[in-house]
Amino acid sequence: MHIITLNCADDTEKKRVRYVIDKWEGDKEGQRAKGKGLRGEVAEVKAIVVKGDLAEGKLGDFIDELYSKISAGQVEIYKAEIEKIEPEKKIERLNVTFKDNIKSVEKLISFIFSKKNTTLREHRNLSDNFSEMVYQVYMRRGKGGVEVRIVLREEGGETVADIRLEGIEVASKSLKADLLDDFSFFDVSIDEE
Repeated sequence: MHIITLNCADDTEKKRVRYVIDKWEGDKEGQRAKGKGLRGEVAEVKAIVVKGDLAEGKLGDFIDELYSKISAGQVEIYKAEIEKIEPEKKIERLNVTFKDNIKSVEKLISFIFSKKNTTLREHRNLSDNFSEMVYQVYMRRGKGGVEVRIVLREEGGETVADIRLEGIEVASKSLKADLLDDFSFFDVSIDEE
């Protein structure tokens, strides 16, 4: 069994997390009947969860005091270690050539990303014809976040954008599809990797 703590930033995030819990709680008997097999049990804990990192010998004192305040049998104690489980990240790439100067392309990219749920984390002008922009994009419908790194190089009146999208597979693929759709409205050539 695992105890999973989720520190949600706001009510919207809590609702998304509760949706996943409800989905995994599901109808266990119905899953068996449909031949899907039982995945296991996930249930939201309707209790106070306390993380205790107490000095040697103090855990017993804390537990004794807890037992004095609550009905017998209502305290469960688990020994736990933090387990780092991160979803595998996927990198998608696009090379887009614009028939315009770097300043115009920076404005266009800023406009495109302003229409998405983004945060510009960094914008560095490394020279008159070379710059880098880093965005953090939160994909809608619970697909997760994507870090977008865009390196712009102006060469002979054209600007090449090397776009790197890093996030969980569904998020980076979805954002790549969105960007391909956005760029289809402009005079560009696109090389997908």
